[in-house]
Amino acid sequence: MSIDWTEKYRPRTLDDVVGNPSAVNTLKSWAGSWERGQPKKKACVLLGDPGCGKTSSALALAREFGWGAVEMNASDLRNADAIRSVATSGALHETFTDSGEYISVKHGGRKLIILDEADNIFGKEDYGGVQAIVSTIRETQQPIVLIVNDHYALIRRAPALDKMCLKIKFSRIQKSSIVKVLRSICQKEDITVTNETLNALAEHANGDLRSAVNDLESLCLGKKKISEKDVTVLGYRDSSINIFKALTGIFRATSYSRAKESIYNLDEDPEHLILWIDENLPLEYKRSEDLADAYSPLSKASIYLGRVRRRQHYKLWGYANDLMTAGVALSKTNPYYGYTRYQFPSWLKTMSKTRGIRAVQKSLFDKISSSCHTSRYVTQTSIFPYFKYLFENDQDFSSWAILKLKLDADEIAYILEEDSDSQAVKQRIEEGKKAEEKKKEDAKQIETFPKDIKKKDKKMEEKEAKIPDKRQKNLTDF
Repeated sequence: MSIDWTEKYRPRTLDDVVGNPSAVNTLKSWAGSWERGQPKKKACVLLGDPGCGKTSSALALAREFGWGAVEMNASDLRNADAIRSVATSGALHETFTDSGEYISVKHGGRKLIILDEADNIFGKEDYGGVQAIVSTIRETQQPIVLIVNDHYALIRRAPALDKMCLKIKFSRIQKSSIVKVLRSICQKEDITVTNETLNALAEHANGDLRSAVNDLESLCLGKKKISEKDVTVLGYRDSSINIFKALTGIFRATSYSRAKESIYNLDEDPEHLILWIDENLPLEYKRSEDLADAYSPLSKASIYLGRVRRRQHYKLWGYANDLMTAGVALSKTNPYYGYTRYQFPSWLKTMSKTRGIRAVQKSLFDKISSSCHTSRYVTQTSIFPYFKYLFENDQDFSSWAILKLKLDADEIAYILEEDSDSQAVKQRIEEGKKAEEKKKEDAKQIETFPKDIKKKDKKMEEKEAKIPDKRQKNLTDF
């Protein structure tokens, strides 16, 4: 069984990786921190377009450092149990390197856990997979590499990963570098090829080295010589279109099929796409009748997406896609022309800007809810207004709350509606520290209190014991 050329000529070391020298050096430094036993981040995310060397770099890293590689890709079941199983296997089990060297975990052997296409973990089959990744990174004693094409898709499902992982960006491979790799392969395979043919293959690949190697192999089947004319049989390679082209295709389409085709190669899920359409629909459709008719199918698409979220019925995505593309496109009475400057969804901007505030709010309400034994909803609607009033106007209460709930500067700033580095917040923190010191001092006094009582009791007993002697003496004298 022959090995395909992408595997046959995959880089063996990091020095063999083509392109992205800065990203490769960062990856090597991260691995070095594991070797020294001082990793600042237990996991790293390799992000970039397909075919730019992310997976090859991860595998080359394992070979160069003599680590075993435990790999999990998109063809595997990647739910919570499966991911935990792979992570446990990588962390605990013994294995061999590609060169046959035995690796013992007990004697410090390393395993590199590689999760390819981590941004595509979703749906019923992969239920709990993203949460399992987060918990695995927190607990692992082995290095973990997540490989993604769309970093935003991964972070949207698990925001905690943004701070937990080192992000390493890979860019598309330059045309000249692709030509060098293809020429080297042709020499090793004894293929006769012209420079023009190699340039045409590199141009056709559009920065995707893996695709270029696959194209070369397909053209060389049963041949020892290829020409520039052979490259034309490859045809046009579909690539992921951006959101702006997709919006133009939807809004300007005049048929059902054209509207549907506009998102075939769009790398966005329906939850994200509907926000873009909602934001830019009023900019494109100028007539109020068209706008009203377009929002009708768009609102129905939103209902379907809501059912997907609640019931996990992902088949309903198809209906939502039809409504938000063909439904919107066919709602206009006449086509629109001219240039429209599409806008980024304001809702996403707002959520991005307020992400920190919402995290602080959630943390604060969770602490109050736990102390009061209520839900977060009850805390937010009924308890917090009174809590805020007391905190602002009663110094003893604010000191008690800071000490009891262990409030940090951001949470205090949220209550007072101040900046976290403002004087008011600093003053409350100082008051909380004083209250904590006083509590410790009171605790020490309570510890010594029984000893003082015993001393007093002993003196009282001695004093009472002398009283009868005094009475007897008085009686004798009398």
